[in-house]
Amino acid sequence: MTAVLMLVIVFFTLKSGRGNATGITAAAVTPVDPAGLWQKALDIFRKNSDFYPGKITILSEILNRHDRPDSVTQLFFSIYMDTRGQLFTEMTRALKNGKDISDEMKKKVEIRDLKEDKVLPKKDSLTVSLSDSPFNPERQKNVSFHASAEKQMLFGHFCRRFDFTYQTEIVRKGEPEKLTWSGMAWLDENSGLPLKLEFSLEPLPKRIHSLWTIYLYEITPPDNWVLKKITISGQGGFLFIKKRFRSTTNFSDYRRQPQRGD
Repeated sequence: MTAVLMLVIVFFTLKSGRGNATGITAAAVTPVDPAGLWQKALDIFRKNSDFYPGKITILSEILNRHDRPDSVTQLFFSIYMDTRGQLFTEMTRALKNGKDISDEMKKKVEIRDLKEDKVLPKKDSLTVSLSDSPFNPERQKNVSFHASAEKQMLFGHFCRRFDFTYQTEIVRKGEPEKLTWSGMAWLDENSGLPLKLEFSLEPLPKRIHSLWTIYLYEITPPDNWVLKKITISGQGGFLFIKKRFRSTTNFSDYRRQPQRGD
């Protein structure tokens, strides 16, 4: 389950068009231009890439056969910026089944700069950058997608479903390892605003048999697009011992990194 926890910390029907990150053409059956809508999502990502959360909380649960929590771990983080513009993350508190385990967890959990992809991690850790996203304009050569005819109302928005795959990497035990996200992205049908991202991973972490991840986004005043919540659910275990698990990571108190001239 440690692999799943670290993954959280350091972050479908009729086809109306097909393509990859370099562009696609919409089929005549739909008035929505898939490539144009996806590009709008990339523009939104770019515009809001300088925001970072001031607080992160993680609730991780191991479930029994009745899907009730057997073990509950809560982690609390604060993120701040120093006078040089460097971001730092601090674990402020950790609880397990209500018992304070802050000192123990501070020795186990490695925290990387949220905006830095080049910092080498410890050899026994699994790290994923929060900037890793199929909406990142700089990583579109690794993204393929196609629009679906399916629509869904999400948080007051009419959204179009996009099926996608995203080829990326994680760092496990100090070595890069290829990883593929496969799932669905839900974009506002008019603005391209991403509201929801849900996907599985290939390959799965060791001893994890199934895994499903959901990103939920929101608009904060005045019109900032930010990641609000990540939920992960799945099953793992060893030999005949299998356990279901779930975790919820909440991001709040967003701030904008100072730009030149600020």
